[in-house]
Amino acid sequence: MGQSRITPDHIDHYREHGYVIVRNFLTPQEMKKVKDDLRVESPQWVEYCEDPSRPKPDGGQFNFVPGRGVTRFPFKGPSLNHVGFHPELRQFASDMAGGNEVFCEQSNLNVKCKGHPRDTDQAFHCDYGNHTLAYPPDLPEYAQTAFIVYYTDVDLDHAPTAVCSQRHYPESLRWPSHYTREERPELYDNEVKITVPAGSLFAYSMRTFHRGTPFLKEAGRIVHFITYAPAAWKWMGIVGWSVEAIRPAFRTWIEAATPEERTALGFPPPGHSYWTDETREGVSARYPGMDMSPYE
Repeated sequence: MGQSRITPDHIDHYREHGYVIVRNFLTPQEMKKVKDDLRVESPQWVEYCEDPSRPKPDGGQFNFVPGRGVTRFPFKGPSLNHVGFHPELRQFASDMAGGNEVFCEQSNLNVKCKGHPRDTDQAFHCDYGNHTLAYPPDLPEYAQTAFIVYYTDVDLDHAPTAVCSQRHYPESLRWPSHYTREERPELYDNEVKITVPAGSLFAYSMRTFHRGTPFLKEAGRIVHFITYAPAAWKWMGIVGWSVEAIRPAFRTWIEAATPEERTALGFPPPGHSYWTDETREGVSARYPGMDMSPYE
């Protein structure tokens, strides 16, 4: 097994500040495969981000669905799907949740550029508003972890995400969950703008104040939003994956996935009481290309 990309120093930073940046989380080889997938999922966007003198992409890429984005898992390409279920993301989210089992509650691909409907100067906010029906206490067993993987280089001109360390808001209650610059200037005075090369990772909690910033020049950005939540609590999760199960792309993914990846999506794990002769027969009929041996 290779060396972990998320190191103990990264974990310590996350616990102290409520976020961490892992530069170059994806290898150059992985990024090449991701860009090949992106050219299928979001035509013209890779080329525009690399050369903004080209015409801006148009069409459906501007149809942003709140909580889902433009395109969402499962993607047409295997590399994008793999990033959402990267074992280090799953392990990190589980560690932050006290070692408990977690599931993937979100995997969205998002694109934007200067002048895009979402090219805005956001207020500082916590993300739990649309990730849980309840409230995120400061207890590991309820910890949800959000990740942003950057598929294009981001500098100060490219609408970098801004984040503020939790050292600057030591109060326990994260309410209100939004603050304008006038309401809470110290958040803005102490923000860190995440400028990173493509392939980098930003991880943060539902209790961490962060915000989107606007483009300062003609440019584009492609990111992947991924979120994990403890599997035990049914009030968490931004989307229900069952609605996607009728899509051919979903069947293709689930047939090829590992048992661990399926479980991370909420699929019944091997050894669960769900598995009987009847359910094995039914699942096998629905997903004929799936190896059923782990569920025997």
